[in-house]
Amino acid sequence: MLMKAKNVPKNGVVVFPMQKLMNEDIKCIDILRCVLNLNRLEADVYSNLVHGGPARVEELSELMGKDRSTVYRALQKLISCRLCYRDTKTIERGGYYHVYSAIPPKAVKKEAKKCINNWYRSMKNALKKFDEF
Repeated sequence: MLMKAKNVPKNGVVVFPMQKLMNEDIKCIDILRCVLNLNRLEADVYSNLVHGGPARVEELSELMGKDRSTVYRALQKLISCRLCYRDTKTIERGGYYHVYSAIPPKAVKKEAKKCINNWYRSMKNALKKFDEF
């Protein structure tokens, strides 16, 4: 799929996201952002869970200096991408709260590899048909 170029530089060379990634020092979090379409906040929430351990929304919100609802939305995206999960804890006097935990990076790496390999196969097949363009 070709992308429509906006604000083409004077030299006429347009750098698309994939080219940009290939020209930089790629970090693990960049791979997750690319493969799972995460924004910076979602990637940062995952990183905080990996390095800081299980946490409540309130704790992450305070740590990151973000609104609770913003962090909650990021956690929902991470759950949908299978990067974290939520445990419900009960309070003795009644009520409950949720604790969020990251899926270990090793397991995420394995899934990311599968996604990248599938993408690569798809791109190779698409390139075979490129002459029909």
